[in-house]
Amino acid sequence: MSNDLFPSEQRLCAAKILVIDDEDGDIRALEWVFRMAKFPNYRSVTDSAKALAVFEEFQPDLVLLDLHMPGLDGFAVLKQIRETVPAGDFLPVLVLTGHDTIEMRKRAMGTGANDFLGKPVDYTEVILRMRNLLQTRFLHQQTQEMQARLKALAAAKATDTPTKPGRKL
Repeated sequence: MSNDLFPSEQRLCAAKILVIDDEDGDIRALEWVFRMAKFPNYRSVTDSAKALAVFEEFQPDLVLLDLHMPGLDGFAVLKQIRETVPAGDFLPVLVLTGHDTIEMRKRAMGTGANDFLGKPVDYTEVILRMRNLLQTRFLHQQTQEMQARLKALAAAKATDTPTKPGRKL
C-alpha cells in the first residue's frame, strides 16, 4: 500500500481538536497530553452553553466530549453539533465520561458519537483513538475530493463531443 494514500504525520498533528468538558482539571490534563503528542491545535470549553459557538468558530476536525455537564449535557451538545455538520461530512466525536455504562455507551453512540472511553482515561489510548478517528476523517475527505473530481471529469467528457475521423462538422 502506498503511504501517499494515508494522511501524513504532519497532517494528523495539524488537526484541530475541540474539548468540551466542565472539569477544568480534565481539560488541563488532556491539553498536556496533546502537547506531549505534538497536537498543538486545540481549544477547550468548560461552559457547554458556549460549546456550539466555539465549535462553529473553530471548525474542529475532532471533538472530545464529556456527557455530564451542568446546563446543556453532552447529549444536547452532541445533537447541536450533528445538526450543524453538513450532510455527507464526517466529523468524529470521541466521548470521554465518568459514567461508563452500557446504557450510556448505547445512548451516546445512538446520538452520534463515534467512539467512547470511560474516565479515568488511559491517555495513550486517547491519543490512539484520536489518531484513528482523524485518519478516518481525512480519508473520508480525500474520498469526497476524488469523487468530486470524477464527477467533474465525467461532466466535461459528456459535454465534449469528439468528431469521428473522416466526418466534417
